[in-house]
Amino acid sequence: MSRRKQRSAFDQVSEFDRGRIVAYRDCGLFFREIGSRVGRNQTTVMRICDRWMQEGTTDRRGRSHPPQCTTSREDRQIVRMAVMDRSVTSLTIAQHIEYVTHHSVSACIIRRRLQQSGLSARRPLLGLPLTQNNTRLRRQWCDERRMWAPE
Repeated sequence: MSRRKQRSAFDQVSEFDRGRIVAYRDCGLFFREIGSRVGRNQTTVMRICDRWMQEGTTDRRGRSHPPQCTTSREDRQIVRMAVMDRSVTSLTIAQHIEYVTHHSVSACIIRRRLQQSGLSARRPLLGLPLTQNNTRLRRQWCDERRMWAPE
C-alpha cells in the first residue's frame, strides 16, 4: 500500500491543507490534480471544495448533540426551587416544570442542571457520632434539668 493511501486513510486533513485545496481550486486545477499535489483522495478534495462553495468555510463539522430541552429561564427556576426547599426531589421539580411548560423533563436532566449550577445532593447523617464521654456528659446535663418547671 502506498504512503499516500495510508496517510489519507487515517489522518485528518489539516487546516493548512484545506486552505491549499481551496486555493488550488480557485486557480482552476481539477480535483484529481489537487488530490495528487496535496496527497489526498479526489473525493476528499471534492467534499472540501463543496463545503467551501456552500458554507464559505472549510472547518470540520463538530459532533452533533441534541438541543437542550430546557431554556435558561427554566434552568434558573430549577435552581431556585432546589435552593428554596432543600428537601425537594428532582422528580418533584420535573413534575413542576412539566406542569408549567407543558413539555416533559426527566429527573435526570434536573439533576444534571443542578450539578451544572454547582448544586449537588447532600444526604444528612442520621445522628451525630458521639463518643462515650460526650454521651455521658449529655445524659448528665439532661438529668440535672429533668425536674425543671417552665418559668
